[in-house]
Amino acid sequence: MQQKILLICNYFAPDNAIAAVRTSKLAKYLKQSGYDVYVIAEKKDSELEDEILKRDTEGIKISYAYQSALYKRFYKTYQAIIQPYKKKRFDNLENRYRINPKTGNAEFYPFETAYPVLGSLDYIAGLLKQYDLFWGIKKILRRCENYDYLITSYGDAFSLFSGRYYHKYHKKTPWIFDIRDAVYRYKFTPCYVGWIAKRYEKQIWRNADCILGVSKGICKRVPLKYRKKVYCLTNGYDLSDRKHLNTVRLDTPKMVFTYTGSMYGGIRDLSVFFRAVREAIKKGGMEEERLEFHYAGNDSAYEIFKSQAQNYGLGNNCVTHGKLSHKESLQLQQQSDVLLVASYDYQNNQGGVITGKALEYMSAGKPVIALIMGDIEHSELADIIRKTNIGIAYEDAHEQDDYDQLYAYVCGLYKAFIETGKIEHIPDKTELRKYDYRNLCKRLIKIINQIEK
Repeated sequence: MQQKILLICNYFAPDNAIAAVRTSKLAKYLKQSGYDVYVIAEKKDSELEDEILKRDTEGIKISYAYQSALYKRFYKTYQAIIQPYKKKRFDNLENRYRINPKTGNAEFYPFETAYPVLGSLDYIAGLLKQYDLFWGIKKILRRCENYDYLITSYGDAFSLFSGRYYHKYHKKTPWIFDIRDAVYRYKFTPCYVGWIAKRYEKQIWRNADCILGVSKGICKRVPLKYRKKVYCLTNGYDLSDRKHLNTVRLDTPKMVFTYTGSMYGGIRDLSVFFRAVREAIKKGGMEEERLEFHYAGNDSAYEIFKSQAQNYGLGNNCVTHGKLSHKESLQLQQQSDVLLVASYDYQNNQGGVITGKALEYMSAGKPVIALIMGDIEHSELADIIRKTNIGIAYEDAHEQDDYDQLYAYVCGLYKAFIETGKIEHIPDKTELRKYDYRNLCKRLIKIINQIEK
């Protein structure tokens, strides 16, 4: 008999967001494996759709949660009041540096925690939105009967509120709580509301029948007494996404380094890469006029990217493509020479930050330069980059050694590009296969079959 899965999440196809990839891909391959998947997701206002994910999820029934008219009126009023206070602070990137109590260093902070009062107000307003979305689907949840498994994927509290409610009245249906993003997010959750996120975490640890963590670090945050129901299931890539893409290199004689995705308000920092490039130019190992740094994302994030380059006199070498669709972003990756990814991680926070963009890059067939800020000494992202041999990882905790290796790597790539027009890329295909969504879904099915009903 076909088993039925109820999947609740904020992001799902056709949302044009990296957060929608994980849920959509797992649903795609669960369906192909014979499961009947029914999805309840937040309805977004964006007109830009991800045609790849939309195609992947054809035939999967989806119901949507909408914002109520009452919440829309509230939020419009809230924004009118708060925006004048936020804007002058949000635009001043130079005033975002704070002393990090974990490292003792002056570090760049996102708006939410650099200004914790305003950040806390935004957090509460966001929680009200999530509860409003949940309230709008309570009738749908009451009609959802005879499901074999409930999966809620956390990116926002809508999935938590909905899953908690459904599980309360359907105790015999195992609740699988998927943690795509940490509930309490160090450096992002404002200090005045951190207790709320930590309280939600305790509810999850206690009530969920199974917990999926997107990284080992997130899994380790679960207390030991609940650890037996915790499994690591990373993000990954899907080779089918790159079918029918234009793979012809961008029409430029310059070497193209490309970054696609968010800058997280400046937490993702590529400064050390631009520093290495500037040093190579100064020493004659690279020519400034033969370099381009491409960016795909929204305008405010591009300004951060460009400002990091400009600190080393490379702002004029930056090129923006604006916000692209998923397909256009994948195509830009294929048409570039080297791909850049930035992340952050902290030792005392047990690590666990693996940006999904790095895993998406795995299927591009291009060298990857990963830059990990923070005091983490052995980050999971760096470990993945090295084991798969898709490029090089710089960890700020090993600044001197890793910087020298980064400098040599960048110079080596440039030398190969100038001399041959090509860059050698020989990844470990056995390691790469672990992150193929087809194989990740097989692992998910094994986990599902181990859950005691």
